[in-house]
Amino acid sequence: MNEENSMNLDDRIGKETILYGYIAVSASQNRLSHNFNKALKEQSIDGMMIPMNIREDDFYFTLANMKKSHVNGAVLSLEYQKEILDLLDDSSETVKKSGGCDFVKREGQTLRGYFISADVVKEFIKAHKNIKKIAIIGDEPLARGLALLLKDCEVSFYDKEIEKLLAMSRDLHMDIDINYLSPNGIDFSGYDMLIDTTTDDISSAVAKPSAMNLDLKDSKSFSNLKSFEGYRGFDNLLDFFTIHLIEDIK
Repeated sequence: MNEENSMNLDDRIGKETILYGYIAVSASQNRLSHNFNKALKEQSIDGMMIPMNIREDDFYFTLANMKKSHVNGAVLSLEYQKEILDLLDDSSETVKKSGGCDFVKREGQTLRGYFISADVVKEFIKAHKNIKKIAIIGDEPLARGLALLLKDCEVSFYDKEIEKLLAMSRDLHMDIDINYLSPNGIDFSGYDMLIDTTTDDISSAVAKPSAMNLDLKDSKSFSNLKSFEGYRGFDNLLDFFTIHLIEDIK
């Protein structure tokens, strides 16, 4: 078996093995499972993450059956982070406030949801101490989660629909810096980081990028920011996701 695509370096599951899934339409193409399993082996932790290629039509069936399975939890890719909400029995405050869930844990026969991407991005930002001024495009759960967490940074939010940012401000009970994302192009060069939380085509809206340009789409997906210098994507955050998930196991 190709090590790059293997479930872990031994491909063995015992009775006490902690099992996680990575759920996406194209989960096997993402490196998270490999990165996580490699770290588990290095730390002698009996655990495994299994990539699960799940079509949209099968998502509800798969997650509903997880309550009676031996899977302890699952990481959800971008396309399913809102779909899961109706299946949760309980959720963290961040899930309730952001409206998204990217990590679900089985507790008995119930599912509890968490949203860890915002924490991961915050840790990534902390690792780059020169990042102080940030522009965030969109009003998606990641944008809302970052609004709650990045209180030590100067953050501005951009959207094609100002009303959505106003609703986000009301929902979070926060005053945020609201800006119109003009299709004629915005100069983001004055920011240390630009974060795209959308799945939209924003290429015409970025006249000049920032020094660092981040999105969390799957590495195989199209990203408008990939053409810019200083691009960072999901693969650049793998170690931060892995550390967060291993701490959850411990």
